[in-house]
Amino acid sequence: MEHITQEQWKRYKAMDLDTEELVRIDDHLAKCEECRKRLLSEEQLERAIDRLHRQISAALPTDCITYDLLADYIDGRLSGEEKARVEEHLRVCAHCAEDFRSLSEFCSTLQEKPKELAQPVTSQLSWWQRVKDALTSRWVIALEVGALAFLVLLFAVHQGQQRFANQLQQLGLQIAHLHEHVKGLEGQIQKLQQEQLVGLRNQLTAVQQRLEAVTKEERRLAYTSTLPLMTLKDTAGTVVLTEDRHLEMPIPLSSEWRGRILELLLEGKVNHPANVKVAMSKVNEKVVMRGETEGLRTIQLISPVKTSVLPDQVVFRWEGIAGANQYRVLIADESGMKILWESQPTSQTHLSLPAQTLKPGRVYTWQVEALVGEEKAVSQPARFWVLDKQSAFVVRRMERQFAHSALTLATLYATYGLWEKAIAQIHRLQKQNPNHPAIKILGEAVSKQLRK
Repeated sequence: MEHITQEQWKRYKAMDLDTEELVRIDDHLAKCEECRKRLLSEEQLERAIDRLHRQISAALPTDCITYDLLADYIDGRLSGEEKARVEEHLRVCAHCAEDFRSLSEFCSTLQEKPKELAQPVTSQLSWWQRVKDALTSRWVIALEVGALAFLVLLFAVHQGQQRFANQLQQLGLQIAHLHEHVKGLEGQIQKLQQEQLVGLRNQLTAVQQRLEAVTKEERRLAYTSTLPLMTLKDTAGTVVLTEDRHLEMPIPLSSEWRGRILELLLEGKVNHPANVKVAMSKVNEKVVMRGETEGLRTIQLISPVKTSVLPDQVVFRWEGIAGANQYRVLIADESGMKILWESQPTSQTHLSLPAQTLKPGRVYTWQVEALVGEEKAVSQPARFWVLDKQSAFVVRRMERQFAHSALTLATLYATYGLWEKAIAQIHRLQKQNPNHPAIKILGEAVSKQLRK
């Protein structure tokens, strides 16, 4: 790769690079020292130089005493306020104090000149000589004054140069320190970039390995899950069971009810809710017969026997006997000893119970009596359970939602002990799937419950 172009620099600083180009530039920076030096932007360097200039300007004196003011102070030509200001400044400014001492010493030297230069000439001089001497004295004084001013100027320039040299020396030390700091930053940046590159490569490798593993697992699952283990026809459509025990239904069914269907089809197992399980154990217990039955003709009960019923759908059915023209239905409590309700005599072999006669969630015992001429005929007592309100609500809701799926309704009725309704739905499935082993297992599971 060539050196990084200006366009690439702009995109690199703006974080506007894709992953592949970013990796290439980071690899180049790890190898190219010249490009790494450019990481310190021109704007940062300009800010550093500007900061040094401000430090130099701050170090230069800005309110020091001028040479003329200092000379007037020595000659005593200043007012009280100006004199106080000069003296206050001399106490705090070392540079001006040094200038004051130098100028004072120079003035003292001028005052100690030989006295003969100041004494008048006693001899009589000509007018030309006096003019010449006068001119000469004036020029001497002017030259002395000019020399004094020049010396003072040289002294001031020397002092200023000395201070400026010291400041330049300090500036050089600061620049050298800045260069060392920049080198340290370059080393840190290079180390950080190398660590980031190594970490990024490791992350990319790990992600790639995980993606490969996930892809392999998905291919395996996709292959195995598509292998059908069993198919059957529901009244709502085709049902497919795959090797990974995934049940594909033609209707939207929750995972809970899919699990119940799988248990029925594969294991013939009915999974009752807790309240239904307790009720089913009670209705399967043996019932004690009331009164004497020896020698009496027996009436065979059909339904409900060892099953559940919906509160508003209680219908009693039994087999008729020859010679009997009137039957009477008796309903007792769970023990069968206390009669709670009895019907009017009827010649039919079925009876629909009026609504709200029985209380939801309770177990009842029922029996049929008949008269054959002068003789009495009775049936064996049987128990049934009236679904509680919550269970009845679930059953009615699912009946409305999945009325077109016989498999779902068969599982629903078996779950809540509605065996007669479950058998009716199994007959629908048998017509759709003659001799299907799963439907056979389902029918045997329900029949087993009724034979208990």
